[in-house]
Amino acid sequence: MIEKLKDIAFRIHIDPLKTVEHAAKVETVIKVLSDIYQSYNNYLEIEFLRNEEFRKVFESNKKVLDTIKEELSLLVVDLNFSSFEAALAPNIIELQSPIFKNEVLEWKRETYDKYKNSIISGDFDNPNYLLKIVKRYNDEERVKIFKPLFSSFGDGKEYRINIKDKNHKILKTLIQPEKNKEFFIPKISVEKIDLPEYSTVQVFAKIRKQGDKFNLNQRNLKEILYLEELEHDTYPFKPDLIKFQNIIFVLSKNLECIVEFEDDNYIIKNEELDLIVWGETRKEVEDAFNFSFYSLYTNYFLEDDSKLSDGAIRLKNGLKTIIKSVINEA
Repeated sequence: MIEKLKDIAFRIHIDPLKTVEHAAKVETVIKVLSDIYQSYNNYLEIEFLRNEEFRKVFESNKKVLDTIKEELSLLVVDLNFSSFEAALAPNIIELQSPIFKNEVLEWKRETYDKYKNSIISGDFDNPNYLLKIVKRYNDEERVKIFKPLFSSFGDGKEYRINIKDKNHKILKTLIQPEKNKEFFIPKISVEKIDLPEYSTVQVFAKIRKQGDKFNLNQRNLKEILYLEELEHDTYPFKPDLIKFQNIIFVLSKNLECIVEFEDDNYIIKNEELDLIVWGETRKEVEDAFNFSFYSLYTNYFLEDDSKLSDGAIRLKNGLKTIIKSVINEA
């Protein structure tokens, strides 16, 4: 049984950089294991409550979630104390408490596998990975999963965390993302302020023009020609300036985009760049668009033509006509 668990385990290796013979400090071991355990437990709770059948049972019996967490609790199934290496896995080999139906065991296996392969070993600097994570988990959920996980990685000065296979070969060194960390760990407002309710409306009006600008005060408003309340924030998105982190792209024209709301998600499409992004809120989808545009810039615009396919070169040339200038505020 223990050998089977070793096969499915994810193996973490703490490699201290400033100690004798790379021996791990006790506080480092405790911190890393505790942070990973917290991230894993938060992940289990989030995924559990996404399952409609599980949620219905949970609403009538809150202890069900604790039972699931207990049955999926990480076990140390192998240890190597030189630099400290531990294989961690839950006991999902045998069927356990029959809380729901037999398919709960399959859910346990799939959920653990996703944490092992998609969360703790995620490709954090890959734009496609980030968009997938932002699509699946809201701000609060991402904080719960990734804040303790990234904390376990440390700052890379005192120790490194490696993921190894069962043959003790290093598969990956875990480091916090260099960019876009705020997307994984967004700032969550603690205090909620009651604000007056606003509606998004589409308005056509006659307004006095002052030079090249419109001053939208009551004195300059002559007549409301048409007004319609929008069910969702699907007003036009035609940016002539795109900002991502400290980088500002000044565009040579407005980017014509289509804004839609489908399946509880906002979608922004730009046919010229073959760009499609989505998000649960209007701000989230606009942030995703800015990030994706920045990714096109770094992956194509800045890349040498010799490393690009014909289609990628066409995209690069298209970006050259769109981007008028780039400003780095750093």
